[in-house]
Amino acid sequence: MNRFQLTISILIFLTLGSCIEDFEFDGVSAGEGIVVEGFITNQSYNDLIPLPLPARYFTLKLSNVGELDNVRNEPVLGAKIELHQDDGVVYDYAEIENGEYGLFYEDFKADEAHGYHLEITLADGKKITSEIQTLEKGMDMGSFSLVEGTKLDYENIREEVSIAEQEGISFYVTTLANELSEPVYYKWDLEITWIYNAALAADNSPIKYCWATSKYFFQEYQLLEDYEGGIANELFFLKTKGSRLNHGYSVLIRQTVMNSKYYTFWKEVEKQLNQSELFATPPYNIESNLSSDDTNVFGYFGVVNETFGRWYFDESEISNYGGWINDERCSFGPPFAPWCFDCRVLAYDDSPVQSSMPDWWDPIYFRKNP
Repeated sequence: MNRFQLTISILIFLTLGSCIEDFEFDGVSAGEGIVVEGFITNQSYNDLIPLPLPARYFTLKLSNVGELDNVRNEPVLGAKIELHQDDGVVYDYAEIENGEYGLFYEDFKADEAHGYHLEITLADGKKITSEIQTLEKGMDMGSFSLVEGTKLDYENIREEVSIAEQEGISFYVTTLANELSEPVYYKWDLEITWIYNAALAADNSPIKYCWATSKYFFQEYQLLEDYEGGIANELFFLKTKGSRLNHGYSVLIRQTVMNSKYYTFWKEVEKQLNQSELFATPPYNIESNLSSDDTNVFGYFGVVNETFGRWYFDESEISNYGGWINDERCSFGPPFAPWCFDCRVLAYDDSPVQSSMPDWWDPIYFRKNP
């Protein structure tokens, strides 16, 4: 089976477990206000069920940004949120918890024939609206390729961290030819899933192997304004010596195509995330398509296209695989870490791990022994 198995254009914009794209406004100098995070796509909840990734509903998150520390803090509760379609149809968001609201329509999806905008009424009566957004034309995922090599990276040996030259593979996606009369605005996000082994659990224990997922392991996202296509983009470098590769390792690649204004928004966020603290320009001027006569508003509401590709690590396809690596937390002791006996204890990114194989995981990439 080809491990580049999923090159399906599913045109969605999500953070896999949900449809919220996290971004921080640390250092915002515009005073207090409301942060709005959310989007819709042309793939409904039901459309995603047969695909090798978690299905989701569209969600929206509201939070406050403080005047003093300018960091998102308190969730905004009790808001009424409506999604307006330009033919007069209105979809209501239902409040979930912690400032998150869900659009619980299993068959709802955006389409190219309509425009969409948000109308938000806060509990105190303040109103927020978004500009009308339409679905952008998408592009299929390009081709994947691997290049073996070395890079300077962090090394952690018995809790001592150092920087050393590491062997690994650089993973590239090459964009397709752009035959449009305008640039294509790309954004790539990555989410990794690996199989964790509770080394000291019995071989037949149902809590010996768990699937752990992280969306923060690699760089948060990458952007490209592409006029012609055929551009090779390095999405990540994976060290080929590490215990996470022992039993199974997969990366989900999200390729988003968006409009120029949304691209500018993410470009500005990226610029300010990468600034040095010494000479950083206060990030108060990030473009937004949200407005209010009553309060400051930050963020962006998007209607976007996305394509997914899933890649599985296969040690037989590279020459510099580092081999079986024991988890040191379970090799030296006692005392041993609790997840050495129960894989479910290994929470990652504040999310519980899954002790059964996900429906989308290809079982040929689950190996129990070296």
